[in-house]
Amino acid sequence: MIILAAISSQTVSTGSSANLLNLWLVYSIAALGFYWIFALGGRFAFSQTFMMALGGYTTAFFDRNGVGFLGCVLAAVVVTAVAAFVIATVLWRAEHFYFALGTLAVTEIGVVVFGKTSPFTGTNGNITGIGYPVVLGRELRTDGEVFWLLTAVLAALVLLTIWVKRSPVARDLTAVREMTTVSKTLGVPVDALRMTTFVTGSAVGGLAGALITHWQGFIGVDSFGLNLGIGLFLMVILGGLASHWGALIGAAFYVAVPELLSGLQQYMSILYGVLLLVIILIFPSGLIGMFDTLARRRRVNDPGTAPS
Repeated sequence: MIILAAISSQTVSTGSSANLLNLWLVYSIAALGFYWIFALGGRFAFSQTFMMALGGYTTAFFDRNGVGFLGCVLAAVVVTAVAAFVIATVLWRAEHFYFALGTLAVTEIGVVVFGKTSPFTGTNGNITGIGYPVVLGRELRTDGEVFWLLTAVLAALVLLTIWVKRSPVARDLTAVREMTTVSKTLGVPVDALRMTTFVTGSAVGGLAGALITHWQGFIGVDSFGLNLGIGLFLMVILGGLASHWGALIGAAFYVAVPELLSGLQQYMSILYGVLLLVIILIFPSGLIGMFDTLARRRRVNDPGTAPS
């Protein structure tokens, strides 16, 4: 992350791609939350965009009531964590496909409710004039200033993910994901681990929603629809489930491709579908797996790097 910040700071200072970089950082945060739910916890959920919207509307509500930036963001994280706990409790007996359908229903209902609850979400789900992020008394008004805030948040979440994956609990998470029934018979706290990863990942989604709301200064219900939910799924799958870095790589791919192929915007859905099929069939471990495979082949084919 430090190297990334050093490379990107010059780009941000010129302002040429600051908006895209910030969008990538926000999507990386949301995708990393989904990685916790899907890759670590073994639960497929379509509720991540609902959590982003809930976090965004919560932070906007508290902002309009005079609460400071950090208080607004903290409230958004707490509210989304509580909502995730309630949703997971209601759907807990549902498995796999049915759990995914249940979270999809929650998202669709949430979109309708957010568009109708004016006191909380504004007229037709649109709120403008939301305060800029404020850190240590400094108001972050430009994309370049917000970039460093988003980078710091993403770096902290990546470090937390690395710590979890290197801790003893990682073995239990793998067992829960791969052999749920066997794990229960061996005394592994399956329900507790699943609940923890789902609530944590959802809270990270709420955090992403709060940050993008303060950064852009507005929030609209149309920004958190099913398309973004599918997009988050694509980010993690395309990047690779084997590593948390895959979420960041997938988010970069998701943000960069429409910009690079702006002339083919009407075919973007087809393009993503084809790319997803190619990745699944040829590189099932995602883009990060593809890079590892190419690197290994290069070491094998390069006599200078071959082991002695």
